[in-house]
Amino acid sequence: MRIPAVSTILKEASEIKNRQERIYFLQSHHPNQLMKMLLKYVYDPNIEFDLPPGKPPYKPSEALDQENMLYLEQRRLYLFLKGGNPDLNPLRRETLFVQLLESIEPADAELLIAVKDKKLPYKGITEKIVREAFPSLLPEKEK
Repeated sequence: MRIPAVSTILKEASEIKNRQERIYFLQSHHPNQLMKMLLKYVYDPNIEFDLPPGKPPYKPSEALDQENMLYLEQRRLYLFLKGGNPDLNPLRRETLFVQLLESIEPADAELLIAVKDKKLPYKGITEKIVREAFPSLLPEKEK
C-alpha cells in the first residue's frame, strides 16, 4: 500500500470544512510519524530551525513517483534544527537542505520550507486543531 505524501494528507485535511471531521481525518493518519513530526516542528515553540528564513534557491524535482522520498529522508531532518548537529558548518547545512528540497516531491518541498518558517500553507490546520487531534504531541501552553 502506497503512503500518500504528507503534503497530500494535510491538503486533504485542510479542505474538510467540518472541524470534527478534519480532526478525525488527521487522527486517522496517526501512525504517520513524519506528519506528526512536521506538525510538531511548526507548532512547538521549543523547536527552531538553524536555517535562514524564506525560500532558498532550489530547482524543484521533476522526477516521477517522489511522494515517498521525504519519508526516506525524515531521519536526517534533525540536521536542520538548532542543536541538531552543532558541528555542522552553516553553509553545509544550507546546502544539504537545498539538496533535500531538490530530491523530494515539489509539494513536500514547499511544505518543508513552510514548516521551517513555522507556518503551514494549508488553512484550517491550526495549532488548536493539532492539539485536539494529538493531545500529547505539543508541550503544554504556559499560562
